[in-house]
Amino acid sequence: MVNLFLLILVIFALLTLELKNLLSSVIVLGAFSLLLSLVLYYLHAPDVAVTEAAIGSAFATIIFIVAIKKQGILIMITFPHSRFFYYNQLGKPAGFDYDILSLFAQKLGVDLEVQEVKRWEELIPRLKAGKGDIIGAGMTYLVEREKEMSFSEGYFPTRVVLVSHLKNKELNTIADVREKTVFTVAGTSCYLALKTLSRVKIDTSITDPNALLKSVSEGKIDIVAVDYIEAIDGQIKYGNLKIIATISDIQDYAFGIAKNKEELLSELNDFLREIKQDGTYQKLYDKYFH
Repeated sequence: MVNLFLLILVIFALLTLELKNLLSSVIVLGAFSLLLSLVLYYLHAPDVAVTEAAIGSAFATIIFIVAIKKQGILIMITFPHSRFFYYNQLGKPAGFDYDILSLFAQKLGVDLEVQEVKRWEELIPRLKAGKGDIIGAGMTYLVEREKEMSFSEGYFPTRVVLVSHLKNKELNTIADVREKTVFTVAGTSCYLALKTLSRVKIDTSITDPNALLKSVSEGKIDIVAVDYIEAIDGQIKYGNLKIIATISDIQDYAFGIAKNKEELLSELNDFLREIKQDGTYQKLYDKYFH
């Protein structure tokens, strides 16, 4: 019986590497771990079988990296957002996050595939469903989000600011916002920052982050909460916006990775440190932000 189980384990391991669908590969790998636990129990090692979950998890992530390399694709889940991801004049993917992950994919020896979501709120659910490998969308690291996924080391500093129209002479400081309505997107770091303010009404009826500053510029709404880099982009693009207050401490953008892919997370963190040390990061930063 044990020999049969061992043979099936070998088959599961080979299937994990050969399957073209990442989700299917992970499912087979889970079956591998479960069967291995049964083998250990059958061999009268229940304590080892119980700890297999932890050991299997570490082993599984290593196999997952091999599976990604075997398949030849690293999937980036994204949402068009400022200079972090967008399509250039030729319709080609571009942006700070895209360039970083393109180089990371090259290091892994695979191609980078972009999967764009229609709504910001879809990013984390899609990652958790196993439909991508990394969220690259100028996303802020938040403790609340860490409950749902892992984060890479921070790669871009940011903070949340309030923005209004230059012609609005009544809004110049954070005190002027009291009893006023501020627009932002639900589930973002900006929304959480707004919740710390007293006597401020929050409106999340605008679900597209890219529409916030445009609406202020066109005079449709008075105040929005956005990340600082978005505010700077908006001032350049529209020419009639002003930053009236900062409402958060310095935060960091980071890449999001599913919790069962710790080996991928480790490799990404090593890569981020490398490009910061060899000057590649600075070149990309200057390309998009100078």
